[in-house]
Amino acid sequence: MAVFSTYSDLQKAISLFNKHAYNAGFEFKVYTSDQYCLYIQASFDFAYYVNVDIECREVLYTNIDQNASWPDAWHTDQLFLLDDDELANIIDFKEIEIPEGKTVFGIVFNIIGKENYFINGTVICTSLYINWRHPDHNDLYKM
Repeated sequence: MAVFSTYSDLQKAISLFNKHAYNAGFEFKVYTSDQYCLYIQASFDFAYYVNVDIECREVLYTNIDQNASWPDAWHTDQLFLLDDDELANIIDFKEIEIPEGKTVFGIVFNIIGKENYFINGTVICTSLYINWRHPDHNDLYKM
């Protein structure tokens, strides 16, 4: 269980997440969405268990609906990190105000592909929290 709030830590965390989630057959669901946290759970079978909790903290912008759910992307990554230019483009285009002194990141869930981040799947936030319900996966996130 770790919170990632630097670009390099986020890159590593997203890479590890994608490795564990690759072809896992997950369904992703938004459980809560507000300015403090976009909380998403993922599971192979929600009727029996949850595999992973994902929290985007201090949300400044998202284009993911409050009650959204989407299937696993199967043969591709589930999460992406926007590069500096992509992040600047969406901040400028959507006229998002970033509080002075805050470092923000653009995280994209593969709802309709990374290239469509202006349409759906994007969260601009200050940190990312990932908690796998399988403890061995969390050990890898200790950075």
